[in-house]
Amino acid sequence: MFLRSTCIAICVTGLALTSCATSPAFPLIALDFFSPAPESNPWSRKIENWQARHHLDPAVRGETPRDSSDLAEKYDSFTQGLRRKIAADAVNWVQEHSRDHYEPDGATDHWATLGEVVETGADDCDGLDLLTFVLLRRLGFEPDEIYRAIIVEEGTGQHHMVTLWFERGRTDDPFLLDPTGVVTPKMVRLSAVSNWKPIELFDEAAHFEVRRRVVGPAPVAAAD
Repeated sequence: MFLRSTCIAICVTGLALTSCATSPAFPLIALDFFSPAPESNPWSRKIENWQARHHLDPAVRGETPRDSSDLAEKYDSFTQGLRRKIAADAVNWVQEHSRDHYEPDGATDHWATLGEVVETGADDCDGLDLLTFVLLRRLGFEPDEIYRAIIVEEGTGQHHMVTLWFERGRTDDPFLLDPTGVVTPKMVRLSAVSNWKPIELFDEAAHFEVRRRVVGPAPVAAAD
């Protein structure tokens, strides 16, 4: 009986100490993660040294070293595969939702901003394309990799807006990311849709005109 009474007393005392109405026994501590480090900080020199070398490291920019190790090749392959999966998933998601949120422009062809698209909840291809373009930028795709493009269907003259991904700066055959699936239902190389040709390439800062150029001699016809 004495033991039971003692246990009850201890429990009651514990509840009293942790009650909302009582002041905490110890001061609450908050962590300030972003206090500028003074020059006297013992870690400053080591951190600054790493920062300087990190900015100059070509591997950070995705460049493979000439003398790469097995780990470097595995890391590069994994990174490339992951980026392609992210881009493909973005295409699938945008196309899936464009079925419910596609709305053609009226008499005026208005190019919306992303804010206007998400606020109104609908737009045509040039607005829905921003869902892909901005998402990939947010996820770390470099500005010189991701561009918006106007493409034209040969024969009909139909115009369409897509995002082009110049993976690793490859400019001969970028990936085409179609927001509505009019051109292709999945992420493919531009060469896979030979009846569609890009005519304008742009982003928030630059505008390029896509021109055709001869890259080799025309094939010689066989003699009869």
